[in-house]
Amino acid sequence: MGAVSIAGPDGPEPSGSEAPAEPGEVHKLLDEGTRVDVRDRFQGRWTHGFVVAEATPDAYRLRRLSDDSVLPGHFAHDSVRRERRRRGTWWY
Repeated sequence: MGAVSIAGPDGPEPSGSEAPAEPGEVHKLLDEGTRVDVRDRFQGRWTHGFVVAEATPDAYRLRRLSDDSVLPGHFAHDSVRRERRRRGTWWY
């Protein structure tokens, strides 16, 4: 069985707009305070409700919006993306 690409609510994933395209290319860091989604390490889904607390060349520190606490640990650049707004409200 091959890899399957599933489009999210905003369409297919961009092809590397936030990640380096070539080895050695510098990753454009998100600014502190930027609202972000985080990839769930177990299911691979994107979860919203976080902001960048600190950006380093290697990883991000994140703050949870619900209780304003900084999460322990660091998050790799490829597991964090700029928050995507949902376009429809059909489920409400």
